[in-house]
Amino acid sequence: MKTTFTFGEWLETWLKIYKEPNLTGESVYRMRSAINKHVPCDVLDLELKAIKALTLDKVLAECKFPRTRKYLYFIFCNCLKAAWRKDLIKEDVSSKIEPVRYRKNGGKALTLGEQDLFLNNIKDSKYRFCFEFMLHTGCRRSEALNLIWDDIDYRAKVIYIHGTKTESSERVIFLTADVAKILKAQYKETGKGEKVFPYNKTNITHAFKRYCPNHHLHELRHTFVTRCAESGIDPKVTQKLAGHSDIHTTLQIYAHAVSGYQRREFEKFDIRKFSV
Repeated sequence: MKTTFTFGEWLETWLKIYKEPNLTGESVYRMRSAINKHVPCDVLDLELKAIKALTLDKVLAECKFPRTRKYLYFIFCNCLKAAWRKDLIKEDVSSKIEPVRYRKNGGKALTLGEQDLFLNNIKDSKYRFCFEFMLHTGCRRSEALNLIWDDIDYRAKVIYIHGTKTESSERVIFLTADVAKILKAQYKETGKGEKVFPYNKTNITHAFKRYCPNHHLHELRHTFVTRCAESGIDPKVTQKLAGHSDIHTTLQIYAHAVSGYQRREFEKFDIRKFSV
């Protein structure tokens, strides 16, 4: 195996050896895109052995987008740790990179009132059945848009979801009566092609924002998990249905949902009912 690399060559080698076998093509594509857009050529051309933490601190500082900055930090740390473990560099440079702080917005589910209003507003939208499908299944946007008719097994009453993140996102979800009804209506609209929802991801995201300006499209997924929690479904079952790799992701949404549910229930309490 080659033992001398530029930083750019090692990043590409690291992606091929350690990421491509374990992640979906879309996840690897996002990594390459972040590298190509935000890491200057003169840094990529540096010898791997000459890479200093200060150089990468500067690259991160010049990235204007907090989420992308955190993503690059993850890439730099992981690829340099791998280089150190394989004796390609003498020290763990990743330990010297200044940590990037980014508080991820966990998203918020639609309330029951917002959900009813949203479903009423999209009745005449060309994307109606796609939105309804995401709400009823918790699928990610990319999962819904990549779904093909052959992924639906009407006899077994299941749908095969080809995940877009990790191996755990490859999963089987149940074809309920409501979801079957949504798919039947969608087939009448655009059933001639291979894909179930043959739409552009940008267009459908912008359309959602028009109908639901206080939320993001991904929050339909949070809404699904929240409704599961409110329905008393076991978190481990919901984890499998949603394709969460970590049960803590599911439990965080559950905790918020249960707290809200308990508050609504407690509002029924009236001490005066018990007075003599």
